[in-house]
Amino acid sequence: MTYLAKSARVAGVTLIAGLLIASAYFTSLPQTALLALGMIAGIAFLTASFGFATAWRDLVTGRSTRLFRAQLLMIGAASLVMAPLIALSPDLNGFVRPVGVSLLVGAFIFGVGAQIANGCSSGSLFHLGQGRIQSIAVLLAFGLGTMLAIRDYDDWLEAPIFFAESLTRSFGPWLGTGLLLAGLVALFAIAGRNPLGWFKDPKSRPVLIAALVLAAVNLGILLVSGRPWSTAQGFALIGTQLDTAQGWEWDLDFSAFWSSDLMASRLENPWFMDSFLMPNLGVIAGAIGAGLLSGKFHPGAIKVLPLAGALLGGVLMGYGATIAFGCNIGALFSGIASGSVHGWIWLLPALAGSWVGVKLRPAFGYPNASENTTFFKAAATS
Repeated sequence: MTYLAKSARVAGVTLIAGLLIASAYFTSLPQTALLALGMIAGIAFLTASFGFATAWRDLVTGRSTRLFRAQLLMIGAASLVMAPLIALSPDLNGFVRPVGVSLLVGAFIFGVGAQIANGCSSGSLFHLGQGRIQSIAVLLAFGLGTMLAIRDYDDWLEAPIFFAESLTRSFGPWLGTGLLLAGLVALFAIAGRNPLGWFKDPKSRPVLIAALVLAAVNLGILLVSGRPWSTAQGFALIGTQLDTAQGWEWDLDFSAFWSSDLMASRLENPWFMDSFLMPNLGVIAGAIGAGLLSGKFHPGAIKVLPLAGALLGGVLMGYGATIAFGCNIGALFSGIASGSVHGWIWLLPALAGSWVGVKLRPAFGYPNASENTTFFKAAATS
């Protein structure tokens, strides 16, 4: 082992251990637990290259459904415990959001942004562990997008809302969870010719393990904070604080986004005490630490076209996630695991946006993915 490799490993361990110690000293035990859970997620994301945007790109181009099935497994494993737990416990709050124009438009915009930025919100966090410098641009632009969306939030709330439905509220905690899991199992079976063989395939093993780890992380965040995992909410806080720090004329007292007691209290407390933001910081730290330990941290050159895609894609994702009541983590993953129908509906326009984003990728310096099969043909061969 070279001196440089040894130094990188020492730096990785020091980063993770140092941040945990600092958090325990300056914040609180729950905040440190959220940071640690985020670190576990970051390590899982990086180790298995578990990305949402890549899975959607493979799905809409008909190349493979392998990563998409890993997402279904992750959501199912989390839902098995989280959905009935949220329904039965008055102290736990799930993400049950309405389905309306804002969700459909926002999820579509998010899907486009995830492809041209070459990574979704969680993907951009863990890509820092690979040394992908342009991810910094994505994260900054994501914060800008949330800031712009919060300014327009009241207008989007006036757009038509079709319904708000929770399976566990409508059918009870057990039947509702059963219906939820049945839907995921059916979709998993459709997405592959040999569903059980997927579990035995060595190629599936890393993402299978990562899926279960991420499901456990979401459950842990729920038990510690009282709410499921959400990455977009952390960006919303940073974006708003940067907005108000500039002294721009904007009265937050009249903002519907920050109108609840919970949301208002987030603005009053220091950023390091925010339960939504701390897991995001953990994902970054865990991914960078794991990247240094595994030798995957390799900063590359910054190219103009991908950087432009990162900036535009980040803004689109931040704006879309805010008006759609969440991103791939908060709406899709945590929404479905909360029993909410909006998580299922969110996926459809997000995939449509991903298809459009794939078409736009060559303009931002990414090779065009081949589209030689349909979803069902890909499912038959995956």
